[in-house]
Amino acid sequence: MKEENKVAQAVREAMVKAAEKGEDVKAKVGEISREAVKSALEKTELTRDAVKETAQGAMKGVIDTAEIVKLEASELVKEASKGILEGTKQAGGEATDLIGHAADATLEAAKEAGSKAVEMTESVFKGLLAGTKDILKKKKEQ
Repeated sequence: MKEENKVAQAVREAMVKAAEKGEDVKAKVGEISREAVKSALEKTELTRDAVKETAQGAMKGVIDTAEIVKLEASELVKEASKGILEGTKQAGGEATDLIGHAADATLEAAKEAGSKAVEMTESVFKGLLAGTKDILKKKKEQ
């Protein structure tokens, strides 16, 4: 679980730094999550467990840091979810096949922030997973 802590820590540090600079953390949380996930996955073997741990770590970092930056976690999970899935996709070909596992792990972690966060996360995933399935289908047809 060491990797998860690194991802959560990276997300937390980036969110706190953005808040200290006076940046809009809500607007940046997707980018922060994407970069943390992409960076972590590029440094590890792309397995189902690695993707799950990385996605959960990123969402946990967002949720744990929400209070520090004086925001509701439920306000952040939608953009964070998009960032986590985008970072998973950007990490490479095999990661795209594991996107469903990233989605499940992110949703699991979002449950800590309450039912509103879960609803927002689910709505993000429905759209992203549909898009990802289209991409995978096209890849297989090539």
